[in-house]
Amino acid sequence: MAQLAAIDATVLQGMSIAKVNDVHNRWTLTGAVGVASWPLTQNVQTFLAAARQGQSTEPGVTVTVTPAAGMVKGVDGDDWVLACVLLDVQAVITTDAQIAYGHCERMQWTAQPASNPTGGARQPAVNGGRWMIASGPSPAPAPSTWPGTDLALQAGWRTWVDAAGSGPTRDSGAAAGSAGS
Repeated sequence: MAQLAAIDATVLQGMSIAKVNDVHNRWTLTGAVGVASWPLTQNVQTFLAAARQGQSTEPGVTVTVTPAAGMVKGVDGDDWVLACVLLDVQAVITTDAQIAYGHCERMQWTAQPASNPTGGARQPAVNGGRWMIASGPSPAPAPSTWPGTDLALQAGWRTWVDAAGSGPTRDSGAAAGSAGS
């Protein structure tokens, strides 16, 4: 879940088509949903269009992403999981706006950096491997309930805590950097 949260935060905080393409290129395995059909691409395009931006946000526009909850919808062995993260997304254009956004992906542990069908180089595996977005179609959307509510708990979301277990994390910067930012 943490790797997916880092991927999501990097894409959504970058809020640019170039960032989407870069992260998708670095963090998907052969056979995964193509960048044009990837839900994160569509979300970035929708945001940029609604905010009347070009291919990326203009100066003064900020997007902050904080993981709020997570769930595992399915597991197939030690190296495959259907992970979901519920994100607290705050955007400032001319006024502050906040949404809850649930996102799921098939995630697969890979010990070897995968080849890139478009010819670009993949980042090397870290500590013997890393979680990457796996092949197959996009899974069903996650419920985008408000974090911490009874409805979120009923939907299966569990509160996000940092690695030390000291409570909800508010700093996704370190994790986002690991997603190839």
